[in-house]
Amino acid sequence: MEDGVTLYSVLIIICLVMSAFFSSTETALTSLTELKINHIIHEKGSKAKALELWLLHPNKVLNTILIGNNIFNILGSVLAAEMANILFNNTPIALVTGVMTLMVLIFGEITPKTFAKHNAETFSLFAIKILRLFYTVFYPVSYSLNVFVKLLIKFMGGEVEKIGPSITEDELEFLISVGEKEGVLEDQKREMLHNIFEISDTIAREVMVPRTDMTILKVDQPINDILNVVSQTEYSRIPVYENRMDNIIGILYVKDLLKYIKEDFASIDIRKIMRKVYFVPETKKIDDLLREFQLNRIHLAVVVDEYGGVSGIVTLEDILEEIVGEIRDEYDKEDDDIVEKSSESEYIVRARMDVDDFCEFFGLEKSEDMDEYETLGGLIYDLAGKIPDVGDEFHLDGYTLTVIEKESRKLKKIKVVRNEVNEGSEDEQYE
Repeated sequence: MEDGVTLYSVLIIICLVMSAFFSSTETALTSLTELKINHIIHEKGSKAKALELWLLHPNKVLNTILIGNNIFNILGSVLAAEMANILFNNTPIALVTGVMTLMVLIFGEITPKTFAKHNAETFSLFAIKILRLFYTVFYPVSYSLNVFVKLLIKFMGGEVEKIGPSITEDELEFLISVGEKEGVLEDQKREMLHNIFEISDTIAREVMVPRTDMTILKVDQPINDILNVVSQTEYSRIPVYENRMDNIIGILYVKDLLKYIKEDFASIDIRKIMRKVYFVPETKKIDDLLREFQLNRIHLAVVVDEYGGVSGIVTLEDILEEIVGEIRDEYDKEDDDIVEKSSESEYIVRARMDVDDFCEFFGLEKSEDMDEYETLGGLIYDLAGKIPDVGDEFHLDGYTLTVIEKESRKLKKIKVVRNEVNEGSEDEQYE
């Protein structure tokens, strides 16, 4: 009798251990994302090669785990009932089942799953090697069940194949945010990564140099005038038009003029040395435009509106600045900053400042109406309902905006003053 009890006890313990193994393996594997598993395989090499089984056949591996877990749970319950009959005649089945269920719950489910959840990578590397043996043994049953389940799911109108990417853009952005909070990513790197996602939603109109700020040449302009413009500008590529600004016929590369430096500049025919112009619509996504710049090996495109008129130009630098931030070169001056702080509560803002940047800087909530405007100047035009004059004042969410400089109809600079009601709570925000 004692030998029988000992044997049953050993077998029950083995069943509990195996139940714990399958439960913890399931939790460990399902806790790891496909991205994480690929990273482990890349880092560990041949030691983690077995994890590819989970990537390639997740349904069959999961079937193997469930089959094994149920076999050992049922077998353990049967053995416990037999041992109880040996020790205590006519032991109620309900009592034996209750005790065994409690043991499986504690030692075969909760404890191993909790452990595996917090040690998913380490345990997966260990467990997958053992699981491969059961995968082979249970394969006929697992395969049959897999086929049956797929047919059943399809019959019910469900999908059994993986649809879409293993990780979405939102998930990647969340990982970046987590990386920043945990100190893995520096602020600058996090900002650049977020900007990369945002450029897919940014269009050419939002980053272009507007028509009114363009440096442009007329094709029949005297060569000396052209040379004067080239010498006074910081640009290496300048659009060339004929008759009217909306008729841009080419791009003059300054380096092409240098070939004639030892010759008579008067003999230069701008039409012959200018390059082909590349046109894009205002609504062109700048991530697509960046790829086109790379493929066509160009650095500048002319942006046109829905009527074919020239809206502005967009350069490779404009797009890159959307990712890495402002790129300053030897031609950029400190007074080119969009925002200047003239006092504790007073700012001088250029009218070309992006509305999103304006709201972010001053802590304003951007309304849906503001989406219609790209720049602060455009917003002020709407607030005025006419062409604003120097000295005109406008009120916006606790701020007073005053036009202090304009050129013809174009607004240049705006004075932004925080009203006194906000001073107590906001003085420190912009320090």
